[in-house]
Amino acid sequence: MTAGDSLKGAAVMSAVVLIWGSFLPVSKVVLTAIDPYWLTLLRYGVAATVFLALTAAIEGRAKLSTEGRAASLFVFGACGFCGFSLFVFEGIERARPEHGAMILALVPLWVVIADWIATRRRPRAPVLACIATALLGEAFVVTRGELARLAGGGDLTGSALIFVASLFWTAYTLGLQRFPGWSPLRYSALSGALGWLAVVAATLIATALGHAAPPPAHELARIAWPLAYVVMIVSVLAVFLWNTAVRLIGALAASLFANFAPVVTFAIVVVQGQELTAAEVGGAALVLAALVANNLYRMRLLAEARAGR
Repeated sequence: MTAGDSLKGAAVMSAVVLIWGSFLPVSKVVLTAIDPYWLTLLRYGVAATVFLALTAAIEGRAKLSTEGRAASLFVFGACGFCGFSLFVFEGIERARPEHGAMILALVPLWVVIADWIATRRRPRAPVLACIATALLGEAFVVTRGELARLAGGGDLTGSALIFVASLFWTAYTLGLQRFPGWSPLRYSALSGALGWLAVVAATLIATALGHAAPPPAHELARIAWPLAYVVMIVSVLAVFLWNTAVRLIGALAASLFANFAPVVTFAIVVVQGQELTAAEVGGAALVLAALVANNLYRMRLLAEARAGR
């Protein structure tokens, strides 16, 4: 990695952090005009089409082949695009954006726990300490310091839905490991296209049951710019920039930057007039410190492994 790559990667990841940090506050606006099902249908219908086109243009049309693994791609796509998006949007209708952002930031830690369960290899003590610290901080954030509220409802129901969404995204993230030799772009394109079929099915069922409805044209016009932001900037551009940053500075360094997306979310809601309690701020600081410490520890282990070769 050259100094130029480091600077470019840092610049690209700064843009990604700003985009991801604004995702939930902007989505909250969009959801005043369109329900989670139809928003997910539109969001990933466009995103999957763009990813397929990018894969064909960058890697060649031959990479659009599923190589006989359509079923696996469908399952992971259904988790990452249908399950994740629907639960996030259902949750954010009930919860505060800054709380949702902190929950989604914990996905890297869920990946560690999932790997522990799958391989029965216990993470090292510093990693477990980071997980425990992050969970404690998260509890302070979502309860605003009143831990007894963990047994309650209200906005905690929304936080619980977003937590489930984070588990869906964890499953989707781990799915890439089952496709060695595949680029993240190709995996995103094919899993997204097949996962969109699950979105179509869920939307049709929800609409038939009266839980969802096609948005009126005048409502779409009212939120045209926020909708375009969620569909094109968050769902397409941010993913493309993320992949670019990973190529420039590596996945670990990129993940270290990504830890700060919730800071942007907190800044946005403060500008919007939201008052934060000391428990929320302190809890968020604990979560961020744990995430950063975990990534720095992983980077140190990787450096030691390389030095020992």
